[in-house]
Amino acid sequence: MDFKAKLGLLARPAVPAPTPAPQRTHPLSALIPPTPTSAGPLHVVHTRSTAPRLPLATALAALGLDEALGGADVERLLFLDTETTGLAGGAGTLPFLVGLAFVEAGALVVEQLHLSGPGAERPVLARLHERVSAASALVSFNGRSFDWPLLRTRFVMNRLAPPAQRPHLDLLHASRRVLRHWQRETRLSTVERAVLDVRRVADLEGAQVPQAWFDYLRTGRVAMLARVLTHNLQDLRSTVQLLSWLGRAWDEHEPVPPEVSLGLGELAERARHTPKAERFFEQATQSRSVEVQARALVATGRLLRRRGALELAAAAWERAAPLCDDPSLHLALARLYEHRLRDAPSAERHALLARPVEAPVAHARRIARLSTKRQLRLAGCAPARW
Repeated sequence: MDFKAKLGLLARPAVPAPTPAPQRTHPLSALIPPTPTSAGPLHVVHTRSTAPRLPLATALAALGLDEALGGADVERLLFLDTETTGLAGGAGTLPFLVGLAFVEAGALVVEQLHLSGPGAERPVLARLHERVSAASALVSFNGRSFDWPLLRTRFVMNRLAPPAQRPHLDLLHASRRVLRHWQRETRLSTVERAVLDVRRVADLEGAQVPQAWFDYLRTGRVAMLARVLTHNLQDLRSTVQLLSWLGRAWDEHEPVPPEVSLGLGELAERARHTPKAERFFEQATQSRSVEVQARALVATGRLLRRRGALELAAAAWERAAPLCDDPSLHLALARLYEHRLRDAPSAERHALLARPVEAPVAHARRIARLSTKRQLRLAGCAPARW
C-alpha cells in the first residue's frame, strides 16, 4: 500500500464504538437493594427495635437442659429462623431467606439475608458464617433439628467450611416442657398468642412461603416476597420475646397459670433445681384440674422423699391418692410406710390397693409379711424398730 492510500485511510470517518448494553438490574433489587461484599452482592434488610430483657445464662442452661449454655454470653446470642422451599430438608431444600437477630447497644437488630436465586448462596453463607462465629450460642424455634442442619448442608453443598458448632437453645422443646399441661399445641403462632398476646394480621400460611419464592423465580414479581419478609421478621421477634418470657417465668418474676407451674416444676426437677421445683409444684396444686393437682402432689412427694423428708412425702402422696386412683402410687406408699416409716398398718392398707401393678407372688408375700407385722404389733410382740 502506497503513502497516498494510507492517507486515505486516515481521512475516513471513525466508526463509533458500540454502545455497551445496559446492565440488567436483578428483580430482587426492586425490593432489597444489593450491598457489595467480598463474596458478591448481598440482598439484606436491617430492622431495629427495642430489645427485651434476656434471661441469665443459668436460665438458658435450665431451659435447654444443656450445661454448655450456662457459659454463654447473653449479650452475644444469635437468634435464627429460615424460610425455605419446603419442609423435607436435605440437599433438595433451599433456604432462600435467612433471618438473624441479635442485641446491639440495647437494640434488637434483625438482619434478613435474601437469596437472589439458585446458585447465589455464597454471599448469604459468608455473612451467616461471620454472625455465627461471633455468637456465643444460637437460639431458635425448631432450628436445632431443622434450620441449622439445613444451613450446614448448604455450606457443604457450596464447598465451604461451616462455622464452629455453638450451643443451641431450641425454644420449641423448652416450650413443650413448660407449656405441655396448658397448651396442647406448641407451634410458634399458638405459643405467641397464648403467652405474648401476639395476633398476626394477614400473615402468610406456611404453604404460601415456598410458593412465594417459586412465583418470584418464574415471574420476577417480588410483592409476595415482601410478605415473606414480614412473616420472618415476626417469627424472629416472637422467638426473642418468648425467650424473655420463659426466662421471667423460670426466675419466678412472671405470673403463670398453675398448669405452667407444673411444667416449670418438672423442668426444674430435671435440671436439679430442687427448691425451685418444690415451689413450682406447690403453685401447681392450686389448679382447678384434678389431674394437675395430682401430678404436682406426686412430684412433691418424690422430691421430699429424695431429700429425706419422709413424713412430708407420705402426706403429699396421701393427698394425691384420692385424686388419681393410681395403683402404682399405692405401691410406692406401701414401700415407703413399710421400709422407711415402719408403719405396717398403713403399708398394708396401701399394699392391698397396689395389687393390679404388682406381680402375684410378690404381692402375696408383701401382704403376708405386713399382716404378720401388724398382728405382732397388736399382740405387743413387734420388733423394736416397729
